[in-house]
Amino acid sequence: MANTKKNLSDLTLLDRFLFAEAVEDPEIMQLILEIILEREVRLDGLPQTEKEERDSPRYRHVRLDVWARDLDNRVYDTEVQKRNTGSLPRRSRYYQSHIDVKLLEPGTVDFSLLGDVILILIAPFDLIGDGCYRYTFQMCCMENKKRILEDGAVRIFLNTHGKNPKEVSPELVQLLHFMEHTNEAPPADGECEKVQRLRKKIEAIKSNEEVGV
Repeated sequence: MANTKKNLSDLTLLDRFLFAEAVEDPEIMQLILEIILEREVRLDGLPQTEKEERDSPRYRHVRLDVWARDLDNRVYDTEVQKRNTGSLPRRSRYYQSHIDVKLLEPGTVDFSLLGDVILILIAPFDLIGDGCYRYTFQMCCMENKKRILEDGAVRIFLNTHGKNPKEVSPELVQLLHFMEHTNEAPPADGECEKVQRLRKKIEAIKSNEEVGV
């Protein structure tokens, strides 16, 4: 099969290669996380792309798209997924377990040292089916759903085709649109300051690099 060389200019942020290339810049990673989480994020060190988690050669290993930690000891695993495989919720559970195993040193008995883990999956389809841009899951009590189990585990599924813009921030709607339509011109009604900064950085990456994929 002939090697097909493709310019970065042809990719969008939902393509894993461009996403990984972009978020190696910690400012880009922070911008994306701040828009999604609607709070300030201060990363501790550089994001790690294609981070491999392997416990034993006998068991299946996982490769995380982007792994990052903030100054409050929260860990973020951010994934882009263009195809619905039908098993993404269970895959997210598997990924979460692999991350947790590595967060404490052997022999640690104080589980309060286990940092929060936030898994984020960004997709151009509605995984849950309720028309939302964002679905946030935490463990709750089935007998009293207002009771959240404070175990520090959060999973967020983002849908670029959401239909409830009034229930999320305009920044999130703009970010998700930009991630799917990275190569299109900005919308006529403009973009928020963070998405503008993100767009400029992505355009700079696209103008400077070429890759075979």
